[in-house]
Amino acid sequence: MPAQYDFYKNPIPKGSNRKPRLHARIVTRGTTTTEKLAEDIHSRCTLSTADVMAALVSLSEVITDRLMDGERIYIKGLGYFQMTLQCPPVKTPKEIRAESIKFKSIAFRPEAELKKELKNTQFVRATYKNHSNRYSEIEVDGLLTGFFMDNEYITRREFQELCGFTKGTANRRLVAMIKEGKLKKEGLAKFPVYVPVPGNYRK
Repeated sequence: MPAQYDFYKNPIPKGSNRKPRLHARIVTRGTTTTEKLAEDIHSRCTLSTADVMAALVSLSEVITDRLMDGERIYIKGLGYFQMTLQCPPVKTPKEIRAESIKFKSIAFRPEAELKKELKNTQFVRATYKNHSNRYSEIEVDGLLTGFFMDNEYITRREFQELCGFTKGTANRRLVAMIKEGKLKKEGLAKFPVYVPVPGNYRK
């Protein structure tokens, strides 16, 4: 099945008279869950769905442990995973303690063979043009519920990519969900993250 794409406007600096340019971006069809992955893998081998699920859960746990030990993870056919960090700006290492070093994200570097395979992807223009409003509030809640099953928090960029929103729409929707008491904003001012308020998204 071809992947769908649509065009998005590049950000324009305030006061600029330059006409906006467009860039292509994948229009996501949704999120493939662990259960769906297990079913797909089961259909390609002799392992039962339950066996594949157990292996995937164990893989997730082992990867987490290895990353917390400071190791880089290599999965053949996919690529490399490595933890990235954040800390307040300093001039010398003596200005900061280990307690101020925080987890930021996971960096992924795809294997060359994976990139080679993905170059064969076929693309078609998405027929639904209003991509920034294509998910209702209920649908967004469903996407977030699935996301928070495996994650403690979400960044604005992750939320934007999850729902296929523009940056502006993602920010507006996040502000609205904070006012509704569904999410709360945490983290540093320049690196905010959003976590579920207890009672929302099965938390």
